[in-house]
Amino acid sequence: MSIEQPRDIGERREAQQEGRPLRSVVTAVIAFYVAAALLNGRFLNESAREREFGTVRDMWVAATEPLSVVSTFLGLDHFRDKVENLREE
Repeated sequence: MSIEQPRDIGERREAQQEGRPLRSVVTAVIAFYVAAALLNGRFLNESAREREFGTVRDMWVAATEPLSVVSTFLGLDHFRDKVENLREE
């Protein structure tokens, strides 16, 4: 009579066909950060412009300028305004 050894959690999930593939998790995380950057693009750019003058400020302004343009053009920055107004009420 043999006693079955307890299996690793990964082996149990694989046997149960649970869990998510790494590719789908990475895709979801990237989509989250892209959406967050687009919703906050204008505000990220405004924050970058308030930094002390120098190369770091220039880098942040250059990196956030396209986000600000896309966010404003698509009107995504208005969603953040509405969420902030809900929080203040």
